[in-house]
Amino acid sequence: MEAKDKMKVVSGALILLTLCVLVLLSAFGIYSLDKSWPILIIVFALFTLAQSPRDAAGWVIGAAGVMFLFFENWFGQVGEMTLNVIRSVILIAIVFVYFKYLRKKES
Repeated sequence: MEAKDKMKVVSGALILLTLCVLVLLSAFGIYSLDKSWPILIIVFALFTLAQSPRDAAGWVIGAAGVMFLFFENWFGQVGEMTLNVIRSVILIAIVFVYFKYLRKKES
């Protein structure tokens, strides 16, 4: 098994472990899953950057994860509809940048 394949297996396992920890924290009432889900995006971005630190998609995904974490936990002054619009625009931008990067990488 190549090093890249091993890294993918390890990153998948740690992302799943992170999800399990977040679900347990939510089940025990310590930290709600509806507020902690952006941590999964941040962990995914960290492993993307660990595989390729110059990967623009990893940086964009990580920044979006941090923004979502901020919005979910500490940005209570914004109305729910405004927050949903901001989230949607950010997710669309992430998908656009990621697929544009994939197309650029393939050619």
